[in-house]
Formats: sequence, structure tokens, C-alpha cells
Amino acid sequence: MKHLMTYLVMLGLFLCSPNGLAKTCQYEVNSDSLSAKKGYREGVFFYPCESNASLPAISLSGGYNNTYRNLQWMAEALAAANYIVLAVTPIDINGNVEQWTTAHLAAQNTFLAVNRAPEHTLFQRIDEQSRGMAGFSMGGGGVLQAGSALGNQVKAIAAFAPFLLAEDRPNIAVSAPTLIIAGNRDLLVTNESVNEIETQLKKNASDYAVAVVNNGRHQDWYRAEFTKKHDSFIHLTLAWFNLHLKGIANSADILMTEANTMNKPESFYQSFVLKFTPTATSSNE
Repeated sequence: MKHLMTYLVMLGLFLCSPNGLAKTCQYEVNSDSLSAKKGYREGVFFYPCESNASLPAISLSGGYNNTYRNLQWMAEALAAANYIVLAVTPIDINGNVEQWTTAHLAAQNTFLAVNRAPEHTLFQRIDEQSRGMAGFSMGGGGVLQAGSALGNQVKAIAAFAPFLLAEDRPNIAVSAPTLIIAGNRDLLVTNESVNEIETQLKKNASDYAVAVVNNGRHQDWYRAEFTKKHDSFIHLTLAWFNLHLKGIANSADILMTEANTMNKPESFYQSFVLKFTPTATSSNE
């Protein structure tokens, strides 16, 4: 019931907002329509209802023992900001990170299949050259692994409290611009593991940001009673995707402002490492 109420409140804000947020629609990927769906158990598209433009597309997932519903709040926020989001649940939600890697690879194939299929609602509405990925926990580890495999086929990645085994972290070779949001009080995704992932990003990623949140916990992302940080998570994630998938130049200013809060008392972040090349030319959307 709480998820339903949250959805209704957010939908009302989208309809009435002066900031151009779009009314969002959704539909489930039909089980018999796409062979790409074999890589995930269920998938739901979230998208702006009234837009006929070709839009950037982002695959999204939760983490261990999660379905896509645990990150539906993020899916709805991205869709309201004029992204097409495919939120997926891996085949085995109690499996290893490879389950989420496979789910995201399949979701990226689904974008291509849907975009090229005249019978689908999103036919020719996906910008195939502006695709991204986002995931939490094992989903975050999954997007780092999938991004390493896809190379420049994806243009931006956001990994939320990304979980990877110690032996898998040195194999991360993501070249796409990558955002990491982690928590300094996360008992599962430790500061050490985040540092190891950051080391790999420095070696391979063109642009990257690693934001470690003060008093940030793993539960902040998926537990219904932990929602206080959601707006800040959405704000930072949108700035990253807006810069790298839409080329909105003032998003670079937003990212720099967020990073500079480190110099202020009671900052939202314990640390914020930011490296990017501001090549975007569009000033707004």
C-alpha cells in the first residue's frame, strides 16, 4: 500500500509540476514477444506517455532478493525526466552477480528489439546510440560487469552500492562514464570494496564520479521505510545521465556543485571524487 501511495503522489507531482516532468506510463514485456527476455524473469517499461521523440533508454535493476519493484521509485523518476526505462528482475533473485549481469545484457538487447518491432508501443522511440544502465547492490555489480562487456555500446552507467566479490573487482573494465553512489555505513558494500572499484574506474572509464554518502546504508535503496535520501539519489543520478546521455551542459554545473558541498559543514557526502570532460553543448532541455 505504501508503494501505491508513493506512486500516486509522484504521479500527481509529474502531472502538475512546473519543471516539465512528464506523465509516465508503463507496460510489461510480453513473455512471448522477445527472445531477449530469456535473460530476466520479468521486465516493465516506464516511459513518458505523450512523447513521440526518440529518447535515451536505461536498464534498471534492484539487488539480491529484490524485484524491479524495489527500485521502481527510481524508474518512475527517470521516466518522468523523459527517459525510457526497462526495469528488470533477474531469473534467480537469490543467485550471484552474473544473474544481474545477464539481466542487463538481455535488457539492452530488448531495447534494440522493441525499437525495431512495429507492433510494440516503443517502436522507433528509443535512441539506440544513447543507452545506459543503472543497478543497486548485485544489480550495481551487474551493470559494472555488463558495461565492461558492452564497451562503447552504452554511454553512461550508474551503480548504486555496487556489490562485487573481491576476486571480481580487478576485472572491471568499464569505459563508459560511470557514477558510483555508496554509503559510508554500508556493512555489505564496504569502503574498501568501493575504493577497489574506483581504482578500476580510474584505469578505464573516460569520466567517473564516486560519491560516498554520510550515514549511508544499504537499506537506503530498497527498504520502503528508508526514503529520506531518495530525492538526493535521484538528483545526482539524473545529473549524470542528463550530461552523458542527453548532453545537457548545465548538468556538469550540478555535478560540480554537489562535489563542492564537501567544503561545507554537514555535507550530504563523506567524499565525492569527480572527473569528467565537459564536452556537452546543450544548455537545457
